[in-house]
Amino acid sequence: MKTLPTPIILLVLCARLLAQEAEQVTLRFLSFPKNADPQPVELLLGEGETLSVNTPTNALSEPYKVRRLSTWAVGKSEPAGGEEGKPAFTTFGSAPSIASSDQLILLIRNGKANADGMRVIPLDNKTGSFGGGQFFFMNAAKVDIAGMLGGTKFALTPGKHTIIKPAETTRREEGGAAQFFTEFYFRKDTEARPFFSSSWPANDKARSMVFFYHDLHNERLRMHTIRDYIP
Repeated sequence: MKTLPTPIILLVLCARLLAQEAEQVTLRFLSFPKNADPQPVELLLGEGETLSVNTPTNALSEPYKVRRLSTWAVGKSEPAGGEEGKPAFTTFGSAPSIASSDQLILLIRNGKANADGMRVIPLDNKTGSFGGGQFFFMNAAKVDIAGMLGGTKFALTPGKHTIIKPAETTRREEGGAAQFFTEFYFRKDTEARPFFSSSWPANDKARSMVFFYHDLHNERLRMHTIRDYIP
């Protein structure tokens, strides 16, 4: 058996370390509907291996660096039991991973509790894909939603989402802050009815997430907005 020279051994070790580093991805989590005390979930990393992650509703979670997997599954671990004595994992929701090394995992709860099930939506969290001045719109309501954002139009059926940026901005006075006009509509039978209209500030240092949904208490159409500032 031949012994490899020390420089080659070091190169092999470095290559392995670089390969391991390349397999790492950064995940941040955001859940909806909004909740005053959102409960964490466990991210399945392998057989018997999980990571508890926070699921805030008004801001992105802290970053979690994990090895890349083909599927992201969230749920809850159950104590070991049964004939084989192995711990079980109850899945609340899962979705295929995407290619990005920086992902935002959006968790849409099917009910009030995490255990009611979740729709898992991985998004590219790099600012080149979702950056400053852009808006992520998610239609979590039961009706079609349409809107206009600074001259940019969009339409979403229930369960769909999109990322857009206002095409036009204005200033009320010289030297004042840039802003744009926005308005939203919902479909009632064959009629488009106005839901919201206002002027919003334009800020290339912030990106926003807007959720349309029906209030569980009174079935009224609501809107929940989250702003994430970019360093």
